[in-house]
Amino acid sequence: MDLRQLRYFAAVVREGSVSRAAATLDMTQPPLSAAIAQLERELGVRLLERHSRGVDATVAGELLAREAVRLLDDVDEVTAAVRGIGSGRTGRLAVATASAVTWEILPNLLVAFERRSRDVDSEVVEAGDPEVVDRVRDRRADVGVVYCTRTQHLERLRGRELEVALIHREPVVVVVPGDSPLAAEPTVDLASLGDERWIVPTAHDGFPGLAAHTRQAWQLAGISPDARRTVDSASTVVRLVAAGLGIALVPASVRALGPGLGTGLRTVRLATPLAPVEAAVVWRRNERPSPVLGRFLRAALATEEPDRLGPSVARHHVPGED
Repeated sequence: MDLRQLRYFAAVVREGSVSRAAATLDMTQPPLSAAIAQLERELGVRLLERHSRGVDATVAGELLAREAVRLLDDVDEVTAAVRGIGSGRTGRLAVATASAVTWEILPNLLVAFERRSRDVDSEVVEAGDPEVVDRVRDRRADVGVVYCTRTQHLERLRGRELEVALIHREPVVVVVPGDSPLAAEPTVDLASLGDERWIVPTAHDGFPGLAAHTRQAWQLAGISPDARRTVDSASTVVRLVAAGLGIALVPASVRALGPGLGTGLRTVRLATPLAPVEAAVVWRRNERPSPVLGRFLRAALATEEPDRLGPSVARHHVPGED
């Protein structure tokens, strides 16, 4: 007894006729009759009572028909689940991300991802940049998204254990309290801000993050602010600036917070633009991505921007995407 025979028998009982069942199964009547007769021989019992109007199931046939429908439903459910997991349309994905990435990049990325993988259960954990990388390395996350000064720097530091790919570049802006005189300026010269109170993300040894970008900007401008407040999260930086506690350099995507910023914070462009910050996606090296992760990476790398930046930051090939 196999699944084919069970499907045939369930159709015959449902239709009450071998000929009508053959039509619904898109086959001719003789092979269907032969399959039912073989099933009866294998089980050693009569399953159908045949009469001029068609067929009726015997008591044994009714039991088999009920169980066949249940088994076939289970098989269809398992088949759909396996195909969903194998194709990446269903499953689970753990994403570790820096707080600044949640302003704009991650929401846009998840929207693009869910267009093709709506039934994937995703878990997003915010962490400091180095912890994001550590979570991916330690298998506490499948993939991470971080800001850094240069993707190439991060790859040199962590490339033995992780794949690192550029997905986005954006300028930095100065964020100032809404009641600051700087808020009315269209642009500001960074060299004139040495006496301001600054709020900066915590610097982490061995990670080229937003803190490193701020300090490099100070060096280029020839300033070394004495008044500094260090916090662990870029989102906390923004909240403290909005509270009037200082100014900061942050990615321009802070503007995506829009009305959520209220009147307490303004963004001001730099008169002399700095090198942009880069957003990178990281995942474990020498490990074939799961189908779900493969779909996420394809969404992350779908932008044309990395290809326009030259061979040194060319798009990574995602294993399993062929």
